[in-house]
Amino acid sequence: METIRFVERFIVYIEDHLRENIDFSDVLDKMGVEPKSFLTIFTSLVGMTPAEYQEKRRLTEISFEVYEGHRRLIDIIKYYGYRDLEKFKAMYKKTFGISVHETDRYFKEMDQLEQIAFEVVPSKKPKYPSYRSFVESFRLTGIAQYFDLNTYRPEYKHKFLRVLERDGLIDELLKYNDGFIKGIFVQERTIDDEMEIFVGVTSNQNTPFDETYTESMNYEIFDTKGYPSTVIGDVYKYIFRRWHFKEDVNLTCDFSLELIKHTYEIEDPTTKIQVWQAIDD
Repeated sequence: METIRFVERFIVYIEDHLRENIDFSDVLDKMGVEPKSFLTIFTSLVGMTPAEYQEKRRLTEISFEVYEGHRRLIDIIKYYGYRDLEKFKAMYKKTFGISVHETDRYFKEMDQLEQIAFEVVPSKKPKYPSYRSFVESFRLTGIAQYFDLNTYRPEYKHKFLRVLERDGLIDELLKYNDGFIKGIFVQERTIDDEMEIFVGVTSNQNTPFDETYTESMNYEIFDTKGYPSTVIGDVYKYIFRRWHFKEDVNLTCDFSLELIKHTYEIEDPTTKIQVWQAIDD
């Protein structure tokens, strides 16, 4: 439960600094928390990154002020740190699906976000079948992409996969997949102030692609199938909200590792997926 308590304390920190530009990487570093680890846990529990949470909460508070109508819109948005009125209006409409001036009319139907608090209820029946295995470090050959840690969002990983697939690079990588595991691995980890997404295959060949090595770890390997962009996030929610409380294990979240065993295309409802959750014994 300590994990839950820390996330709740961090939510309070965001609420206390809601109008400020928070450098989440710096704040977590000062707290002695590994950014990738925390980002994975926070996103799994809350359903969005800290930056997304802060933005949605800001816009929600602004919507209440707009509805109450006590201050001019330009004064409200400046108070919450927005300087460009037109950009703000576009962001507001993208978030709520209505214009600022329609707030009064549709206020009760708006998808607003109150400060999050949650209760974890362990489940007796496993939602996803899994097994534990110690796996020695192995080589991946593939392609890396880097994102700013403070602005990174989980969907970037799936957009990157779709770009590789569109450009024929997934099929090209699979030609070198002669290692002991078949399929496309996706590894996510922080390097300095960046999030690295490495998409690759196990291979013993010399290739024109980059290479990296996984960690020698005990892994709990969860099996499922479906659209990777949806299902992978659902598995992590299950792991962090239910499974690890029932199993009473410590999770290693410095990196994440998923295996996609697709046949024709990445976003196929029959895609077989494994989420490899590292266990700190």
